[in-house]
Amino acid sequence: MTTWRPRRRRPSCSTGTQETAIKRKAVEEADSGDSSNTLLRNLNLRVKTLEAEIERIKEKHRLLPSTERSRSRRRDPAAAAAGAAGRHIPSLGDDLLLEIFLRLPSLATLVRATCTCLAWRRAVASSPDFRRRFRALHPPILLGFFFIACESSPTRDVPDFPAFVPARTRDRDQAAAIRGGDFFLTSLLGRLDEPPCWDIMHVSRGYALLMNCHANLIAVFNPVTRHTKGIFNIVSVDTATVPTSGLLFWEDEESISFRVVLLTVEEDKKVRLIVFTSDTGFWSVGRAVDFPARPDGGENPWLSETSSKHTNGILYWVYEDHRYMTSLNVATMEFSVTELPQCLIGRSFYIGHTKDGKTCIVYADKFIIGVCLMQTCGGNNGVDRWVHDSVVPMDVELHRVLPIQFDVDSELDVLKVRDGYVYLATSRMHQIPHESWFLTLCLETMKLEVLFRKTYDGFAHAYIMAWPPSLLGNNH
Repeated sequence: MTTWRPRRRRPSCSTGTQETAIKRKAVEEADSGDSSNTLLRNLNLRVKTLEAEIERIKEKHRLLPSTERSRSRRRDPAAAAAGAAGRHIPSLGDDLLLEIFLRLPSLATLVRATCTCLAWRRAVASSPDFRRRFRALHPPILLGFFFIACESSPTRDVPDFPAFVPARTRDRDQAAAIRGGDFFLTSLLGRLDEPPCWDIMHVSRGYALLMNCHANLIAVFNPVTRHTKGIFNIVSVDTATVPTSGLLFWEDEESISFRVVLLTVEEDKKVRLIVFTSDTGFWSVGRAVDFPARPDGGENPWLSETSSKHTNGILYWVYEDHRYMTSLNVATMEFSVTELPQCLIGRSFYIGHTKDGKTCIVYADKFIIGVCLMQTCGGNNGVDRWVHDSVVPMDVELHRVLPIQFDVDSELDVLKVRDGYVYLATSRMHQIPHESWFLTLCLETMKLEVLFRKTYDGFAHAYIMAWPPSLLGNNH
């Protein structure tokens, strides 16, 4: 029998050498043993153990086949660098980048993403089609409400500003937009030569139209971007009548130029339009005219403060009796009167548009929400009339989101309608002020969402985040 002597193992520099040494050791152990069955079984177990050890070493070092190892050694460094660069985000084309942006959860997140670099901002700003698709897929973002005390009497030189209450949200980007804005309107306090008393007349496209009645000034201010479009002196207008209502009008969703439309009511109940155009920087004063005669021949009552601006270029004012509504075509500056449905008399309602852009009226009757749409009766030369589209009781849905008991005097108030979403507040009849819950309602699903609770006296302006001018391109 051959005597086995331990051999000195040489250090191996590769796994292949280790594999050869392990197998050689197994063969030598087989030669040194006897031919008994027990020894063979032990030898087989040893071989299997060594094979498992070899596989473990291969896995640890993640070995490649010899052909790939040699190929990787001969790879051109420039080609390797180009391949690595092709896997980075800057190598994405605008089309693929915009498809990724389209899947972001909200406009606030998109705005924050485009702040990363100039190329990303340009990709969004240069694509009107992307912005249209993004608007269609994402609901408007309510940042909060501006509240105005209806019984307050501003005193000259005593600061008087609208109070802002932010929407309670868990979205970090939306919260960042609120924190970074100037919703307390402190930017208007720097003008020391005028009384610090400002009142909000209208909110549109992220800009607030404010009036300082003591100094006869109009301001157009964006709280999110802290940008002031201008502060205009309305004393130069040849009329001593204080405007009763004002609207901020844009030609479309992406227009940068705007018009301020003020409505004044003269002592003889004639009305006059005063229009400021941002492109020219001048005011134009219309002549005092009578409101169009009502179809029933009745006396024209005063206008209420319910008004709205629409993308189709029509401005609306409602008579106090809620039986008729006068509209103004801004392009032609022509008035017309439309009869309102009987269901709106004595009801809280607002004029807005659905998700697909149709003009609609949403009203509340206690805890019932109704929707009216404009239809043309009698063909192309027919008369436009408001007709009922849907009536939905909201008792069950309201109890789902607010499991509390409302009394018989409780009801819903419609505050604003925008892009198929309705902004509501609970209220109590004949009790001002009162504790109210503020909610949003999706007209497509008729589902409610609770915003917050606050004392409410009937005057509030919903502030909805708009696209910043930096993302609207340079073609306007």
